[in-house]
Amino acid sequence: MRIALENFTKRFDDVTVIDRMNLEIGDGEMLALLGPSGCGKSTTLYAICGIHRVNGGRILFGERDISNLPSQKRNVGVVFQNYALYPHMSAFENIAFPLQVRRKSKAEIEKAVREIAQLTHIEPYLSRRPSQLSGGQQQRVALARALVRRPDVLLLDEPLANLDAKLRLEMRSEIRRIQQETGITAILVTHDQVEAMSMCDRIALMGEGEIMQVA
Repeated sequence: MRIALENFTKRFDDVTVIDRMNLEIGDGEMLALLGPSGCGKSTTLYAICGIHRVNGGRILFGERDISNLPSQKRNVGVVFQNYALYPHMSAFENIAFPLQVRRKSKAEIEKAVREIAQLTHIEPYLSRRPSQLSGGQQQRVALARALVRRPDVLLLDEPLANLDAKLRLEMRSEIRRIQQETGITAILVTHDQVEAMSMCDRIALMGEGEIMQVA
């Protein structure tokens, strides 16, 4: 799924955080939004997934303008820095949740969860709750939950920030492997240059609400 931002503008009250940004992400590409804190990376990501409302310009998925669509109608998978797993649910239930919301049958849910658990290497942990999982395992569950609904777009907001150095290295290549195996279009928000370079096809360098360079 191609993503295009056309003159994308975002304001909070009378402060313009992003002014007429233009960016295109190719179908099946993984692009990093790289830059220091406060440069507008997460704001851009949240506008793409529908958490933030667009104040100007358009966001396109393919040829479809989704700028004013509610987030639940955009078919986007999001992985947050803090994983945002439901603590009272098992890993299986966490992953199944988006499918239950869509009223899928029990058999469909079982099949989809098993398949995505295999892809993300978490089959042995499906009965555990988040508190019984390591940081890396929680991250995989969050990734599986984002992917199980077969989204058009995968958005990753600093997904490795809470992991130790060794796990971060491992999850970098795992996320990239999964993204390539599924062929999904993905955007990674990070301030880590090595992370951006090792995981992504291209990098959009951001500063003060602008894209300085894409390469």
